[in-house]
Amino acid sequence: MAQTPRQLTPHRSALHRFGAALRQWRECRGLSQRALGRLVHVSGDLIGKVEKAERWPSARFVESCEGALQTDGELARFLADLESERRLTSVGYRLVDGAEGQLRASIDHPDKPDLLRSWHEQLAGLAIDGNRTGYAGMASTAHAQISVAAAIGRRSRSADRRDVLITQALWAEFLSWIDEQSDAAEADAWLRRAQQHAVEANSPTLTSYVLMRQSQRALERFDPRNAIALAQRALEEVRLPGRIRALLLIRQAQAYAMGGDQNACAASIDKAHKVADSADWGSELPIDVGVHCDPVYVAAHEAQCRLLLGQPAAAADLYEQLLRHWPAQWRVDEALWRSALSSAYVSIGDVERAATEATNALALATGTSSARALRWLNPTAVALRQQSAVPEAAAFVLAYRQATLEACNH
Repeated sequence: MAQTPRQLTPHRSALHRFGAALRQWRECRGLSQRALGRLVHVSGDLIGKVEKAERWPSARFVESCEGALQTDGELARFLADLESERRLTSVGYRLVDGAEGQLRASIDHPDKPDLLRSWHEQLAGLAIDGNRTGYAGMASTAHAQISVAAAIGRRSRSADRRDVLITQALWAEFLSWIDEQSDAAEADAWLRRAQQHAVEANSPTLTSYVLMRQSQRALERFDPRNAIALAQRALEEVRLPGRIRALLLIRQAQAYAMGGDQNACAASIDKAHKVADSADWGSELPIDVGVHCDPVYVAAHEAQCRLLLGQPAAAADLYEQLLRHWPAQWRVDEALWRSALSSAYVSIGDVERAATEATNALALATGTSSARALRWLNPTAVALRQQSAVPEAAAFVLAYRQATLEACNH
């Protein structure tokens, strides 16, 4: 009797995610562990251990599997995260068995520069992967890094503590984003913690960035007055990098649009367009937190503002132009914008196109486990329930109901 394959846990770490991906591609190609081993000149037993995250794969091993399985870069993209995680482990941190990816500090003699670099590389990599594949399972890693940073911060000299505080703030903000993609229950609490660390570190750029995220959260609660106040408070900082300033101007524009102030909205969007293409990201931060704020990102929010201002046809035209060439790695964002596009078509009265775009958005939302995108789809689902005579609308409503039930039961 064949042995049942062991259940894998890709949420635990990059090592576990790679193992799960390797098994998925091997089985997709119809290969046993022994057969794949022969192709890449290792034993089948080693393949099994890598799949179960019991052995670190070398770069050569990853590249060999990439070639043998023809994954079009899907396995090779794990290399950076694997190297960062391996470096973190090598300077005194290891996974705790049964603790779902939590890291236990062994911090008597950590190599702090290497550790900080590993943290920042891992965070940047997770952020990119999250928008492409979803943020499910990343929370345990972020919790672990914050705990380790706090332990190191307590033992650091005051001169070194600032760097650790910035690291804690960055991971806390990332956790707020992860939480916002799920149920948003703790997103605000994590942003408050990020703000405390950024202020204590005396980091104006990071403080302003977190204020921008708090403004964004206020908009999600339909609180434009508070959103404007938070953004304005951050914009008073004169040393802001261009992209951070653009993000704040976008929040202002959204708030003005929500309040029906078309002129103020247009003025903020115009300013955002002018500074969004800036390459200055602020040397005080180890990573570019505003890297995603390019002209395409601003234009997508301009379309959202048009929708909020009651201009659905103009919004739909702009969304269509943007989504025609939308970056493939921004799948979570694409789910949001296709949700908004479906709302625009509902307002125009084009039920079939609304249902088509909503269906596309739903596929992206479920594919990335984004509860936020599901929430954005709710107004379209409510509207299309009244259009059950249209087959596309009825099919979407049924699929949306099933997806929301599965999300609730997850």
